[in-house]
Amino acid sequence: MTRRPLFGAHICSLTRKDLVSAIVREPATDGVRLVVTMNLDHVVRLRSIPAFRRAYAGAWAATIDGAPVFLYARARGAGAPERITGPDLLADLIQSWPRDRRPFFMAASHETGQRLIEHCVARGFPRDSLAYQCPPFGFESDITQSETLCREIRAHGTTDLVAGVGSPKSEVWIDVHRNQLGVLYAYALGASLEFLTGRAARAPKILRAIGLEWTWRLGREPGRLWRRYLVDSWAVFPSVAEDLAGRAPHGALRLED
Repeated sequence: MTRRPLFGAHICSLTRKDLVSAIVREPATDGVRLVVTMNLDHVVRLRSIPAFRRAYAGAWAATIDGAPVFLYARARGAGAPERITGPDLLADLIQSWPRDRRPFFMAASHETGQRLIEHCVARGFPRDSLAYQCPPFGFESDITQSETLCREIRAHGTTDLVAGVGSPKSEVWIDVHRNQLGVLYAYALGASLEFLTGRAARAPKILRAIGLEWTWRLGREPGRLWRRYLVDSWAVFPSVAEDLAGRAPHGALRLED
């Protein structure tokens, strides 16, 4: 897979269709193959969270999710052929996975997890091939809870682990525990699980097409998201300056090191 550096990460050069085909065609055989989806919030956090940078450095594939990141990448000549958003990727994966794959979902709520199971069963997956867990608050900092979750994932014979417990928590937890998870694909997909199950409403297609999903999400969850979109996002400019200068995010090891 050809990759191109952007904000210190090597971006997947495949289309969504080709990426899904590669995942379907090539079961993981070499440990954890982590897939991450870069958006503006990720770019900001990559500067300040070393563990997040390590997760990106260890990713098997990094796609571009956010519209501003995609437009910047195209302008700099370092972009992917198309945006690959988490919700679209998850929908395609569930549609395309062979029915002998064994997905495991890390969901933000039990209702989301149960809806995911029913969604997959309705699409032909045997019920016993599916599992989910709703990790308790703070599980990522609790050694016992994390080890228990790792054992459940391995015991299920998981081939595809889908984490939707927030970023950078999902990416960092998978990376930290990659030696305990077995051999599988792992996808850090944020709110994609909520969108797929109808627990959260996705932005209308017109807003997605013009890169204004953030206005929709801000309007629906202002208390939770106002700071991310209206304050923290301005920190992207130092990252852009470093990227234009050919430097990895502040304090990061280059991925080839």
